[in-house]
Amino acid sequence: MIAGGHTRKDLLLVLTAVVLTAVVFGCGKKGDPTLKSYERPETPSGLGIVHREDAMFISWAFPPAKEHLITQFIVLRSTGSEFKKLSPVDKEKRSYIDKEFAAGNTYEYKVIAQSLRGAYSADSAAASASPAQGPLPPAKLSYAVEGNSIILAWDRANTGALFNVYRSTEKGKYGMMPLNQSPLSEPRFKDTFSAHTVFYYTVRSLTGSSIRDEGPASEELTVDAADLMPVIPRNLQAFPAQDKVFLSWTELDEIWVTGFNVYRKIDSNAFILIGSTQTPAFLDPDPPASKRDYRITAIGIAKEGPAAEIRDIMYVPQR
Repeated sequence: MIAGGHTRKDLLLVLTAVVLTAVVFGCGKKGDPTLKSYERPETPSGLGIVHREDAMFISWAFPPAKEHLITQFIVLRSTGSEFKKLSPVDKEKRSYIDKEFAAGNTYEYKVIAQSLRGAYSADSAAASASPAQGPLPPAKLSYAVEGNSIILAWDRANTGALFNVYRSTEKGKYGMMPLNQSPLSEPRFKDTFSAHTVFYYTVRSLTGSSIRDEGPASEELTVDAADLMPVIPRNLQAFPAQDKVFLSWTELDEIWVTGFNVYRKIDSNAFILIGSTQTPAFLDPDPPASKRDYRITAIGIAKEGPAAEIRDIMYVPQR
């Protein structure tokens, strides 16, 4: 029995009627609360912190399927005593950037979700960060292409620093996730080479702290296959017959080489282009009755490499 002569059963019936009425009259109105709106929101999870230069990037996870049950997230921060509200965040977002901090201090963060009815979720697990002064950026970023790989290399600017490598297809725009799965201890990284996509790279140094404590980005490196110059073909050989000349040379390792040009010069005339081939071999159907020279060049995405040359090719009948 409760004060006023009502039993717990009576109150429960009244509450149920109120809720059902709200649901019934809410039907057909987009965004109106349902019974679910009375539930406590799911707790945000997976709180992570990245310190990069003058910003602390706070990120978390929350089920997209339950976004319609909340109005926003709220980021909480503590500097050693109690947690205080730092900022609301739109329910579609999963990150917040804190720029009000000082290197050397310790900060703890939590995130909560707020329901359509104003109810708060339980606090997420706390994440702690003591941002350190960021290390200097790597210098002299360079690359080399080896087969179907690109080898990035740079100079270390801080003793003991680790490295993260970032790649983008848009100049000057990089995300938060590095290419490497774990921080690199050596100033070198191998990536897959693409002959048809221009990639931009930067490298950041980081400390070995518990959070990702990154310094400024290195200079940007552009990797464009159109800038690559093919090497000179090797081991050019000629096999003259009475009515033709067969030419061959060693296949190149560069996967971005699209083919070869074949040039011929007879007597004192200039070299002329007599054909192209995608394989390291060519058949010249012109009978080699007089001496001639050949040049072979490799063709890149936008450039033609230096020529290999073989001279004084002529058919001499066997006796």
